[in-house]
Amino acid sequence: MHFIRGLFVATLVVLSIGCASAQIAGSGTQIIIPVVTSSVSFVSQIVVKDESGTAHSLSFEFYEALSSDTPGKKICTSVSLAAFETKTVTLAACPLVAGNHHGFVILTDISATKDKLFYAFTRVENPAASGFTVEGYPIGHIGGGDADSEVAGVKRRTSTNPVIQTNCFVAALDGDIDYSISLDVAGAQTLPTVPETLHAGQMRRYLDIFALAGAPLPDYDNVTVTFSKNDPAQWPNTMIAFCTVQDNTSFGADFRIAKTLEAADPSQARLNCFAANFGATDCTNTLQPSAPSVPDAGTKVRLLTRVYAPDTARCSVLGPRANDLKIRLVRDFAPGTVAAGGTTNSFAYTTGARAAIGNGFHQTYFIEVDFKAGGSAVFPIPFGVQCKSGNGMMDPYFLGNFANDF
Repeated sequence: MHFIRGLFVATLVVLSIGCASAQIAGSGTQIIIPVVTSSVSFVSQIVVKDESGTAHSLSFEFYEALSSDTPGKKICTSVSLAAFETKTVTLAACPLVAGNHHGFVILTDISATKDKLFYAFTRVENPAASGFTVEGYPIGHIGGGDADSEVAGVKRRTSTNPVIQTNCFVAALDGDIDYSISLDVAGAQTLPTVPETLHAGQMRRYLDIFALAGAPLPDYDNVTVTFSKNDPAQWPNTMIAFCTVQDNTSFGADFRIAKTLEAADPSQARLNCFAANFGATDCTNTLQPSAPSVPDAGTKVRLLTRVYAPDTARCSVLGPRANDLKIRLVRDFAPGTVAAGGTTNSFAYTTGARAAIGNGFHQTYFIEVDFKAGGSAVFPIPFGVQCKSGNGMMDPYFLGNFANDF
């Protein structure tokens, strides 16, 4: 029962030097590479690897940024892959004129069944073979209903060499986005050039974000850049944002994806408010009309969730009669394993190492609520549940009523 939370941060991904952010579950049938380039200074080498074990082809689309020489979508030569083949392609496969080009790429399996998995990333190199890597991301891992995203730790250095400059990028993937960019620097809160609008498939680059924001000289460290969607109606649309921090002597740089709290993913919410509304930092104690209830002393209510070890999960019963109920967490595998709680209306459960649970696979759990001995035996007793965790938990799902056994 998640609801959009206005100040939770929005969406991921895109360009730069050094090490790209790690992407663990990285295979997909459609992958976005946040930034690629073809210029006198840098060329992107796009690497793809088949993981399906079957020969197939990928469509190759280059979305050139508004801040590039020839903005707009380009349909490039498709990429053919043999079983488990690794292949390198470049923007030379796209219909480009001479000049400098940057933007993002989407690669898509075009087999008849649309189910052939592959990996992708890009390495960007200058003529001296110095460069950086940007991971490709399964497109379903990007986007969502968060309003804001952040890049932390950017800097500017003008007082000593090498001069250090921060550049930032914004793209709209699947719908219009009216957005603003702000820095947590006195006298430079919001870029005067924004708010601006991007349509689906458009990207814009901001060179020297401190200068654009009018930040007084000379130097800044540990600055946070916030990218905000201004229109709540557009929060579902995917905003891709990132910054690069480069030195202007060697043009080395690093890559900072704009991060969100939860990526609008109800399977990894740090705060879950089942059958209750969200407050500023906790759930409210006011229950929704759809809240479940314990019908009698011999019945428990079971909810399904997922916990991502290693982590600590803390859950408590909500509602005006929370003191008449108790709660526990039961691991689904091995079946019947009671993980925590069972005597009061709250519990705290520390999983231990991931390798010690379910052969290293993340597990599902049952949250169970029933009547507590000594409570007021007036039924039914409606309730909600609040859960907090570091890695996020799956939004609890109501499974039904079962015979009480705790």
